[in-house]
Amino acid sequence: MFTTKLRFIIFLLASGFGFSGCLGIPGRSIPLTKANKELYQQSFQVVCERIENTYWDSEALGTQWSQWKAFWGNEMNEARTVKEARGAIQKLLAELELSHFALIPQDAAEGLGQGGGAETGAILRVSDGRAVVVRVETDSPAQSAGVVPGEFVVSVGKKPLEPLIKEWSASGNRYLPVQGLAASMQGAVSSTRSYEIENAQGDLRDVEITLETPKGTGRPVRFGHIGPIPLRLEKKIMDGGFLYLRFNMFLGPMQVMPWFQKALEDHAEAPGLILDLRGNPGGLGLMACGIAGWLVEEDGLELGVMHSRDSDLKFAVNPRLDPWKNPVAVLVDEGSASTTEILAQGLQDLEVARIFGRTTAGAALPSMIESLPCGDLFQYAIAGYRSRSGKRLEGAGVVPDEVIPVDVQKIRDEGDPVLKAALRWFDGSAGTGRKAS
Repeated sequence: MFTTKLRFIIFLLASGFGFSGCLGIPGRSIPLTKANKELYQQSFQVVCERIENTYWDSEALGTQWSQWKAFWGNEMNEARTVKEARGAIQKLLAELELSHFALIPQDAAEGLGQGGGAETGAILRVSDGRAVVVRVETDSPAQSAGVVPGEFVVSVGKKPLEPLIKEWSASGNRYLPVQGLAASMQGAVSSTRSYEIENAQGDLRDVEITLETPKGTGRPVRFGHIGPIPLRLEKKIMDGGFLYLRFNMFLGPMQVMPWFQKALEDHAEAPGLILDLRGNPGGLGLMACGIAGWLVEEDGLELGVMHSRDSDLKFAVNPRLDPWKNPVAVLVDEGSASTTEILAQGLQDLEVARIFGRTTAGAALPSMIESLPCGDLFQYAIAGYRSRSGKRLEGAGVVPDEVIPVDVQKIRDEGDPVLKAALRWFDGSAGTGRKAS
């Protein structure tokens, strides 16, 4: 998301790409030296000052904030290890009950890697604490290596994933496991990574995969410190003539918008549109308004409002002269964040789309990341957002109209249960109306 007044909104996406796979790496009980303790105490003060100076609803902090700061400040003063010092900051941030306030440990680089522009093509999600392959991209290295949906990835380069998933999931933040698992399947172009795979029969095998830049029709995009990132634009016609569109981020508007418009115009006769936003981490917020403009017929509508300390930004929808008029299905999951959530919730509120999948990341706020004196990184949100219906997405996410959990057996049987659910809805929705009011 990006505007002149809210120029830092894009940093939400930056955090996803820059620190994927590093958040929440299990801490070590390293004793605090006197010098290090002073740095963590200074860091605690920096964290408090940033929140007090940028939190969009200063009155909401109230007296509780002073109590929290005093209590966890005392814990910081009593800390004897790095883990305890970090814990004091993390627990202070947890009091806010907002997902975009986080401490990213300096030793996170010892995790699975920093991600990268190349991928395996295997999409992982969590099921019962394990990493399950939910989809495999066509013509990807993972497909060539024989990886199929419904298999488990047990370890990456001999590093077991289950302990990391447990740590990432401990905070209840749905997005951290997604970021960590994504990074385990990303890296430098032409780099090779070893994966231990478990099939449906419980048999284990080692698979060597050479990572490649994802195939797609878009050119790599940059924005500020982000990029170049491969832009994937996918269009296909499903059985029944339904139009399927997917793009992997809300960046590159000069590529995405004309592509989206042409797809709708070229296939205006399609009986339904499937917009696949699973795993889309967001980007430029106003692109959500542009996409919605092709799907909404009425004037004067909006997707929601973002509030900062000194300004409000309305996500107004400007309908096109000849918008799409047939049913729309939107696919989301726990990897759908930021601008994706604003669009999905807005379309749901306006009753122009039915949402399928799983509750989104709950990370719709713009955030900043800065280095603290102790060397750790601090992420903090700088604005609040409420949808058209008044829903706060941060920490809550978009709840689909039809929830499809990560069911390993169903993935093995159907391949893509979320997509199949949308197609079944289309089959039973011929002739149904669409509403935007």
